[in-house]
Amino acid sequence: MARGDQRERDRAKKLARLQKEQKGGPKEGNPESRNLNDSAALAAKVAKKAEMKKKQEEEEQRNAANKPVVVKSKVKKKKEPAGLDDLLSAGLAKGKKK
Repeated sequence: MARGDQRERDRAKKLARLQKEQKGGPKEGNPESRNLNDSAALAAKVAKKAEMKKKQEEEEQRNAANKPVVVKSKVKKKKEPAGLDDLLSAGLAKGKKK
């Protein structure tokens, strides 16, 4: 009697395994017709994606044309106070050799 439950579990596991194996079984139709259907579906998908990209680019161009142009002003650097080295070398000529 103790084995009855184990048999039921084993049967359920076997049934699940068989269903899983049958899931990836042979495909319907001949390979040529499947290839034609697949290529037609792929071509339709590529055409749709190209159309979507074209629409998106047109929309971006419209948005860019309507967007006001912002010109940034140059950032001026603050003058640092002259350091001791700058003050000492102010009168010296650069590039002369002795």
